Amino acid sequence: MPSALVELRPNKKLLDHEFEGYKINLQSLAQYNLKLTTTADRLYPDEVQYSFVHAKLFALHNHLIFDVWDHQYNFYYIDNHQQVINVTFDNINNSFQTAVVYEIPQHVERKPGHFNLCLTFPSIYLAIISDGAGFLHIVDTGTRNRPATDKQPWNTIHSSLALGEGKYFTVVDSRMQKKCNVDILHCLLQSVEQNDNHFDTVLSWLSFEFIENKWQQFAKRVVKGKGIVHYAAFETQCHALYVASDNMFKFTFDTVKNILPPQQPEQKPIIYTWLQTADDITVTLKLEDNFDKKLLFVNVTPLSIKICYAGKEFVSGKLKNKVDSELTTWNIQENGQVDILITKSDSDMWNELIEGGDQNGKEILDPSLVKEIHQRLAHLCSETEVMSDQPLTSLTSQELEECDAASEEDTVLARLDATNHEITHRIPLSVHHYLFSLKLETHEAPALVLRHDVDACVWQPFTQPFNSDSWPIKHYGTLMAFGYVQSSKTNRKFITCPPNFSYSVVCEAKKHIFIYKCAAQETQLRRRTAGVMKTVKVGQQHVINIDMFGEVLGVHATNEYLFILTEKNLLAICI
Repeated sequence: MPSALVELRPNKKLLDHEFEGYKINLQSLAQYNLKLTTTADRLYPDEVQYSFVHAKLFALHNHLIFDVWDHQYNFYYIDNHQQVINVTFDNINNSFQTAVVYEIPQHVERKPGHFNLCLTFPSIYLAIISDGAGFLHIVDTGTRNRPATDKQPWNTIHSSLALGEGKYFTVVDSRMQKKCNVDILHCLLQSVEQNDNHFDTVLSWLSFEFIENKWQQFAKRVVKGKGIVHYAAFETQCHALYVASDNMFKFTFDTVKNILPPQQPEQKPIIYTWLQTADDITVTLKLEDNFDKKLLFVNVTPLSIKICYAGKEFVSGKLKNKVDSELTTWNIQENGQVDILITKSDSDMWNELIEGGDQNGKEILDPSLVKEIHQRLAHLCSETEVMSDQPLTSLTSQELEECDAASEEDTVLARLDATNHEITHRIPLSVHHYLFSLKLETHEAPALVLRHDVDACVWQPFTQPFNSDSWPIKHYGTLMAFGYVQSSKTNRKFITCPPNFSYSVVCEAKKHIFIYKCAAQETQLRRRTAGVMKTVKVGQQHVINIDMFGEVLGVHATNEYLFILTEKNLLAICI
């Protein structure tokens, strides 16, 4: 079954074509600083992890984890002692509280080749932790909506070598659901495999069930593809995976249901051919040996055709366009070949003989018609160089911007159905460049932020409705002119925005943070060439210097504050 193509159509009410850009605001924003007693644990790729897939996994790993199930400012990071540190920010007193809530069991000593530690929250009482060395821990956190100093210690309730000995991974997504009063936990793990001259990204879908007061793995699915993955997440009911990548991914392993090879559609034999000119159509078919002319039946009306022999139907249906049926003739040769000549009412070319198509017939191109078409198009191409006295002008590389460069590969967002192991829907992202993902709803997949012209649109995918072939994806909001702005920041490391889309952030690794407030304000600007004042809508841009705090390791944006985790500090910037 071919996959359906989904078109993204932004909501025009969420776009503002009068927005002109951002004007720098020199007013400083309030900052609150927590000096870390222990630094965040961080690994670098070794000499074996040299691919672009590895580089992205290590360089863009966000070490600052926000608890989406908690309405307080509760953040987490894992320090270099493999302890989960909880930091609570009190926005009333503008103060911080810190506490160690969990110590990761050290089954294997950390070494180059491992991945960074990961922490996700699939529910209000569970956490999933990967130690980067192959072990996956399911942790009971208890109630987390309390300040850091008032939390109970976390307890490990399940540990296992998730993918086997020597296979390391990061946690991409996790989700809880209940089936038949049994808790089901799904974990999506990402690893990298080298095959010949390229690296494959492997997405392992592990499913656990809580039976007899313990977690047991009951299913494993594997999705594999070449190159990097920009986005991967579970569908709400865990019936499918959403994967955005530059190459197509497919299911390669499933313990729940065998993966069947794709079935090739049955090819029906061609029993007639048709050839056309601008004025007429010739239908050709072959009769059996020792044929009887009296058994041939030909009926052509202005809008239909029917050709039968001895009760066998060769051609039948409504014609694509109108014909002059009175001029229809046919000829039967001694070898059984029948040629039916049909005269068109209008001199035009048909794209099909029978309306809606007919798999029993095939069109044959007229050689004289092909030659005529080539002659008509000859002026568009030439084998000789055209000389000109005038020099040809072209844009230099300095005049081109990064957003003008054509992508070598087309990114596609695909929905991979877990039931039939097929790609049911595809969304081409070659025009809508992927920027980042954003968690808006606790029970939904993360939203995607895609470039649309100069703007950035936030798209929220939803689960496929019951008894429907559609895949609903809704345009939730727009970051004005952010698509163009972020493309000019070549040193960007993290880009993000809050759930209410009131501002957007471009964060460099070591020097600056650029904050763009989208609230449009009318201001007077003078046009340099004419000296005329013009009223335009602009937003506010703030630039914050962070080189004194060390390299940025994580970032999270809330509606009121921007939190930045660096090597030495945790910053809260009041927006």
